[in-house]
Amino acid sequence: MKMVKRGTIIGALDILYQVLASPSAALSFVCQKRPWGWAMLPLLLTSLVFILVILPNPPELAEAIFGLERGSLSSDAWWLVWLGLVPVSLGIQAGVLHVAATLLHGRGACMGLLCGLCFASFPWAFSAPLALLRALLASTVGYLLYYLGSLALFAWVLYLYITAVRQNYSFSTRRAVATCVIPLLVLFSASWAVLAISAAL
Repeated sequence: MKMVKRGTIIGALDILYQVLASPSAALSFVCQKRPWGWAMLPLLLTSLVFILVILPNPPELAEAIFGLERGSLSSDAWWLVWLGLVPVSLGIQAGVLHVAATLLHGRGACMGLLCGLCFASFPWAFSAPLALLRALLASTVGYLLYYLGSLALFAWVLYLYITAVRQNYSFSTRRAVATCVIPLLVLFSASWAVLAISAAL
């Protein structure tokens, strides 16, 4: 995949189009070249949509996470909190996937994967029109379309995550799928173990 040197916004939009049209080639380029300037645009867009559309009551949720009194965070403060937490969350995901890939004898850089995930998470931005459709219909059909659309977006993002892992670590598709699934299984098993221990006490 050959990229023409352009401004940050145009370059980022070019890669985003390639991620949607030809994800394997685009994510291979991103993971290898790590164009951080271009990666900031999809990361910012995804963060804004996550804050405005996906999160329920962002101010109250931020206060609950940090154990603060209700109403103690100003609007500017909770915006900064969530704009910081979304990239941190993405970094944690990249770190966990990197550990899983290393256990499966993958060779690749964690920072390359993180840059790839910035672009791979972009389809979540389409949650905005889904939410608008749900609001306009304001019916069972609207909610059904929203949840089905959200499920489709989750599958799309998961596919792009698997592709990013496959390209960054030169994995087969099967090994890339295992890299993404293993952390979920560990988290699920740990949750059940905690519940079982809590019930036994």
